Amino acid sequence: MDNQSKVSPEELDALFPQYEVTPALMSRVETRIRNRCILIVVFWAVRIFLAVYFPEFILVTREQNPLLSSDGLDVLLLIRTSLLLLGTPIYLWSFFTNYYFRTANVVALIVVCCLIWSDMEVYVLSSLSDLALPSLAMIGFRFIPLTLLFLNYLDIRK
Repeated sequence: MDNQSKVSPEELDALFPQYEVTPALMSRVETRIRNRCILIVVFWAVRIFLAVYFPEFILVTREQNPLLSSDGLDVLLLIRTSLLLLGTPIYLWSFFTNYYFRTANVVALIVVCCLIWSDMEVYVLSSLSDLALPSLAMIGFRFIPLTLLFLNYLDIRK
């Protein structure tokens, strides 16, 4: 019966728009994306650990003056962790079920870019020359998960 079907693969893809990534492409890139997702979660967990237990590495100047008060850092950490706990299951669900994964990936990229840009704009650009080396490393540490998300996006756009 399959030989008598007149529906082209393009038409079939249009009939199932929730599958934005074709199953053939997903099977090829699934291992890479899964490994990157694990790395992203590890990097964010390390960053949360450092923010909780070593807040002196987060946005501190050479004179050991923090750019954020401890209360401000606690609120920022709570909001960011809440976003992470909300977004990660959605992203992983869309990846494992292949429902709207391309859209979830773009939304994740936009949210992470916005968070990094807001930090840069508010905290970093005003005192970039005064930041301590560990603080600069922590800022650079933010770009690794962003890069991995972008690589996931490139893999599913092929």
